[in-house]
Amino acid sequence: MSMASRPKHIVLIGPPGSGKSTLSERLIQRAPLTLIATGKRLRDEIRQGSAIGRQIEARLDQGHFAPDSLMDKLMREWLTNVPPDYGFLLDGYPRSRKQAFALEGMLADLKRPLDLVIALELNINEAIRRLSGRRICEGGGEPFTLHIDDVAAMHRCWERGGRLVQRDDDRAEVIAERLHVYVEQTQPLIDFYQHDGRLRMIDAQGSPDEVAERVMALLNDMELEI
Repeated sequence: MSMASRPKHIVLIGPPGSGKSTLSERLIQRAPLTLIATGKRLRDEIRQGSAIGRQIEARLDQGHFAPDSLMDKLMREWLTNVPPDYGFLLDGYPRSRKQAFALEGMLADLKRPLDLVIALELNINEAIRRLSGRRICEGGGEPFTLHIDDVAAMHRCWERGGRLVQRDDDRAEVIAERLHVYVEQTQPLIDFYQHDGRLRMIDAQGSPDEVAERVMALLNDMELEI
């Protein structure tokens, strides 16, 4: 199958607050991509009170990552379940060089070569502003994410009978730890993918629409139309 016709396989990395979740949702609306967002899937396990959720809840609340052994096992299972006519978009894995090597092995076994790694760049002050002001509207239908600077979105939540909830990992002290862990563990991952030519850097400043357009322009330039 040619590069142009086969499903696309993309990894999305970036610091907390860089907008990976928002960008991911926009990309999967425009292409046959299965989104594997590890943070969301792990939080779902916690909400369901599963064995996996109980195992990782304390670690995530403190700003740490789930153990590599668990993430590698879950990722192999999730990738195996991606339909053959769909590509995938990974958000939250790999987070380290060790996980990157593990992913290479999984993809070789599944015969799904990785096409592109998109790394979002965002300065620390903006990341802190975004995360500390992030809230989840719950109790008023389908939950959605908003920022406290968005007054219209807050009123929309209240009009639906919802309430604004701050995630435990968006507290100030946890944000600082999350950013520290990202730089310490994930920066070497950027170096890893930059070395083999699959990495492209994207400026994550600006609105979600602006960032999405930068990514779409990149994909078009690389003839990875999706």
